[in-house]
Amino acid sequence: MNWTLILIGFALSVLMGAGLASLLATIRPRWSPRRRELTAASVLPTLTAIATAFGILFIATAEHGASQGMEDLAIAAVATFGGGFILLALIGSLFGAMLAGRRRG
Repeated sequence: MNWTLILIGFALSVLMGAGLASLLATIRPRWSPRRRELTAASVLPTLTAIATAFGILFIATAEHGASQGMEDLAIAAVATFGGGFILLALIGSLFGAMLAGRRRG
């Protein structure tokens, strides 16, 4: 896998975390800064987990003409890469939300 894909994914997750934290500061000013950061940081990993689950369900239910061993391998690969990107999205979003909170003061 190309390292560029990981760097772009991390950069996008940082931007999304920072943007959502700023949006939540505008929409929900009474929330504590920690609650806004955690809420902003949890959106992208949740969406990534849902996309990973849909990918696994698609592989498991569709008829691809592949053997059972190849189907199991594909499910394991999607689960591994999806889990990695969920972790990457969580770390990046937390970093971006904390930077946005620090900037606001």
